[in-house]
Amino acid sequence: MKLVNFGSLNYDYVYSVDHMVLPGETLSSNSMETFCGGKGLNQSIALSKAGVSVYHAGMVGEDGESLIDMCKENQIDHRFLKYKEKVDILSFN
Repeated sequence: MKLVNFGSLNYDYVYSVDHMVLPGETLSSNSMETFCGGKGLNQSIALSKAGVSVYHAGMVGEDGESLIDMCKENQIDHRFLKYKEKVDILSFN
């Protein structure tokens, strides 16, 4: 079976704190970790691990190389991923 998954790929930022933040409280984190994620990528990985031939379609930014590597590591065909170049929000051209 072959499957094309159109879905999100993104980085998840996980912060470690001493306790859940209370209303009106500000906390500094003890640490931060970054993981590859996104509902679409997670689905593609699960399908691939279940033996399905997966083609993932979506878009990654110029900093998305780790997301592509995650696809490669999990035997996910990434030829349908498009790269979005950095957009200068101050430029209207």
